[in-house]
Amino acid sequence: MDAIKNITKKFIKGLFKPENKLSLIPNWLSFSRVIGGIMIPIMAYTNAPISMLFGTISFLSISDFLDGLAARKIAKEETKEGAMMDAVSDKIFSLLLIIGILPILPVFALNGILEGIIALINAKILAKGGNPKSNFLGKAKIWPLSISLILGYLSLAIGNINILGITNDLLITFSTTLSIATIALQTINIKQYFNEYKKQLKNSDTNKNNSKKNNHEINNTNENENEKEKKINLALSKEKHQAIIYQLENNPENKLENDKKLTKKTK
Repeated sequence: MDAIKNITKKFIKGLFKPENKLSLIPNWLSFSRVIGGIMIPIMAYTNAPISMLFGTISFLSISDFLDGLAARKIAKEETKEGAMMDAVSDKIFSLLLIIGILPILPVFALNGILEGIIALINAKILAKGGNPKSNFLGKAKIWPLSISLILGYLSLAIGNINILGITNDLLITFSTTLSIATIALQTINIKQYFNEYKKQLKNSDTNKNNSKKNNHEINNTNENENEKEKKINLALSKEKHQAIIYQLENNPENKLENDKKLTKKTK
């Protein structure tokens, strides 16, 4: 829960109050995929014009490239927060589209479960203080998954219309095939993310142990120094005491007094 809260706070901050105001452009380009994940199912189920649906899909397809370009060229920086927003937006986009397509293509349920597992592992990495990163396969698998989802929504939008030989059944066949093929990629990707989680967890434990060891060594050093200081102070106290006695014994007035006492005793 803490990890989700932290992600949400960073996400909201990136959308409204980033440290670099120019980062608003790439951040909102990333967030446009979250909006698109809601709009595409609505347009498909409400029989919106195919041109509008296809235009929205086309824009969202290139937004993943545009946000990175905007971060480099406009904001002049690529931040961890921006990379987090990009990754989170991609994940939300995929999950929203998967949920929306389930009534007509329930085969995507397994894709949704696997994407949820990947998101959970990344959240665990973040909760442990790690830095979840999208690897090559993680970025590569999103393309066949997105294409399969888009084909599914287009099949819903065109209905029984035959456009240049492209029919509803043909789109569904391609969509289902890509969905099943993506399952294999997602399974491999889960193993990769889980290995990364174990690696970062091990590094975190190692750092904690090293920190405890260093603190223990520092405490021992401080104790040793305190002990040495006590011994020095004790030695100085003894020397000071002996010096005082010596001064008293060799004080001229004390010598004169002792001589008088000795003279009296002799008489």
